[in-house]
Amino acid sequence: MQRISLIYTTSCPKYKLLKQFLLDTELPFREIKHGRLHKGCVCRTFTSPTILVDNDIIIFGGPRQSKLKKESSELAYHAKIPNKKELRALLEWVR
Repeated sequence: MQRISLIYTTSCPKYKLLKQFLLDTELPFREIKHGRLHKGCVCRTFTSPTILVDNDIIIFGGPRQSKLKKESSELAYHAKIPNKKELRALLEWVR
């Protein structure tokens, strides 16, 4: 069985919508709150929301904003997250 993980921050506007889409698929998944990851964890480099399936990145919030750059981290987000049907197709594809 595939392991689905949702890495998120509670301030992410897309997190709740994507979580609901995952719930609607009725596939088991675990939620990983970004702030609870230890400092050396590679997942701390991911932004919210990121979905991993068996440690493969399926949906990636984008690279974390560099502290040297003044660009908004919003630019790293996908312009459009997949809808329920597209998410189901992505999850089926990686099986």
